[in-house]
Amino acid sequence: MDTQDNTKKFLRTQMILAIIPTFVTQLIAFYRIHKLIQGIFLEVAIFLIDLVIQMSISWPYGMILSLPITIGIPVYYVRKWTLEFIETKKGMS
Repeated sequence: MDTQDNTKKFLRTQMILAIIPTFVTQLIAFYRIHKLIQGIFLEVAIFLIDLVIQMSISWPYGMILSLPITIGIPVYYVRKWTLEFIETKKGMS
């Protein structure tokens, strides 16, 4: 395998971890790219936003609104930071 295949495989794994809407898998994705502290802050902020949405809007409409936030924001940042991580690794080698 060349580095291009490894890069695609790493990015794919990161996206799978980010798409699964659990706190633990998303933190694993952040840990792998050395952004754990930022990821924890992001997850806490998302949790608080979701909590406000769930308390102010009744079931199931609150869940319908909060689920894209719970998945979309971590996926965006994991992808963004993973691409930056890959670029810095390329620069080091």
